[in-house]
Amino acid sequence: TSFSPTETCYWIDIAIVHDLCSSETSWEIQRIVGGGGDNVLIKSFQAADGDTSHTESMCLQEGVHEFTIHDILGGICCDFGEGNYKVTSNGALIGEGGEFGYSETTTFSIPFVSPP
Repeated sequence: TSFSPTETCYWIDIAIVHDLCSSETSWEIQRIVGGGGDNVLIKSFQAADGDTSHTESMCLQEGVHEFTIHDILGGICCDFGEGNYKVTSNGALIGEGGEFGYSETTTFSIPFVSPP
């Protein structure tokens, strides 16, 4: 499915502070389409050796999305440094963390509304 440039989109921000093994970390954003596993990859990122941080802003169409962060060594905190990540929309927190297994997924709707 493609989107016309005139469709409304909503900005999200991804901010990652890497641990000492940055090349082990990657992430992706997918748009969830139905229940049949036909998700659409919106964006993916693979960190490189020596990266200390990564920030990115993107505009997402309305709908349900997933942010998944992966780390081959199991999380970006605290065995190899104090890494963390944060995903926000207009300053509202969608997801954050650093201590996780080999991946962590946050599902959210756009436009994002903070829980009460």
